[in-house]
Amino acid sequence: MVDVKKFSEIDLYGLLGAEISATEAEIRKAYRKKALQCHPDKNPDNPKAAELFQELSKALEILLDASARSAYDKLLNAKKAAQLRTQQLDSKRQKLKNDLEERERRAREAGSGKAYKVNKT
Repeated sequence: MVDVKKFSEIDLYGLLGAEISATEAEIRKAYRKKALQCHPDKNPDNPKAAELFQELSKALEILLDASARSAYDKLLNAKKAAQLRTQQLDSKRQKLKNDLEERERRAREAGSGKAYKVNKT
């Protein structure tokens, strides 16, 4: 069995041009199509063709093995969930920053020029 964690940074479905919900037949078809495009014998002037072909072969191996595909899908879903949480945090931070800048702008416009003391409660 292939170590799926090594491939967690690569979108295997995107590499093959297949959907996450693709069947084994659709994955094989997508692999054949991509393999014909990047096979080292078809691209002798491309030094990365062999490396890409190896990645395609590993992607096929992982996605056709039910347990490896399940493990990869879990990693992929966890990664997407983490990205979503980060985006939500970033939007909250941006809102807080915008609110602070708005309060600072209003304070400047008020012309008070005095520093405000923040009470911690």
